Amino acid sequence: MSANEAQKLKVKRMLVDQLHLRMEAEEIGDATPLFGDEGLGLDSVDAIELVAGIEETFGAAFGGEDEARKVLVDVNTLADYLAAAGKFD
Repeated sequence: MSANEAQKLKVKRMLVDQLHLRMEAEEIGDATPLFGDEGLGLDSVDAIELVAGIEETFGAAFGGEDEARKVLVDVNTLADYLAAAGKFD
């Protein structure tokens, strides 16, 4: 498993744990939308929980709502953001 794949799996595990998703982390596609009917179907309440999970798990905080919207698209964008911010061990 590459470092990038391991980072994405860590993000997926946080999603499952934080949001109590009824699926395995490995079932979440890297490009599956986090919000909307075609994706995981997260809503605004889930977004608050997700941001809290990101802060708790990775020690990362968003600079504002616009930044969060750009990052919280799918596992790829979230993992890329966390990697660029140096938030993976």
